[in-house]
Amino acid sequence: MFAGDPNYNLLNPCCKAINGGNPGQTGFTTMAQAAMTYMVEEGAGRDAFVRYWKLMAQAVRGHQSAVACELANEPMTIKRDKMYQTWVAAAKAINAEVPDMSVSLADTGEGPLLPSFLSNLPIHIPSLDKETLAFIKASKTLFYAWHDYGTCSTPQECVKNVLGIQKDWNVPSYATEFGGCDVWDAAKAANISHSYWHYSSYCTTGGDFGNRAVPTGNPAWCEPGCAGCAWKTFGGCLLGWAGGSNDKCGP
Repeated sequence: MFAGDPNYNLLNPCCKAINGGNPGQTGFTTMAQAAMTYMVEEGAGRDAFVRYWKLMAQAVRGHQSAVACELANEPMTIKRDKMYQTWVAAAKAINAEVPDMSVSLADTGEGPLLPSFLSNLPIHIPSLDKETLAFIKASKTLFYAWHDYGTCSTPQECVKNVLGIQKDWNVPSYATEFGGCDVWDAAKAANISHSYWHYSSYCTTGGDFGNRAVPTGNPAWCEPGCAGCAWKTFGGCLLGWAGGSNDKCGP
């Protein structure tokens, strides 16, 4: 719907759904899962993904500040086994170019939901094959990347699961994204690396701002105040506005 309209991202219902609260259901639509399956299953899609990261490693090979690759942000696929095979394939390609480059592993949505003793069992999420597990355990460059936005009942539960993964798979971990100081404190207490995340607030789009009317006329060329231009909304608050928060911080 609205294909070709310059305000497509503000008019299309699917786009509007993620201009704000970022409902998780959008990641599990038939279309989204088909795209993810193409990326993680053996074939042209995975080959293209791996080639992309190989080229990225080549591009940053001489930059000392480029130390790690986080392969995908919150990958929403139900094919966990295929996803880990893709991580391993990408790691091999990256480390062929930069032998000491750190490369991420991640679960679906980057949520550390599985307790360590369940992580390798054939439950409702496919387990990892022996060859993939053996490569992970022997690797000197892989790390487990995880996020926490209330994923677990408490940040400490997430940390407990992550520590189990670290021990079982012989990998370090990194909390690469979260939005509250409670997760910061829990990761720090467990000696886990962590990076605070705060999404840009440079937008006035979506439900957080009352679903303002989209611009009219040609806003790319209009001067402020010109006839036919309605500057009622700006930017795309994709995946949430001002998503980080310090309201969970202690004194």
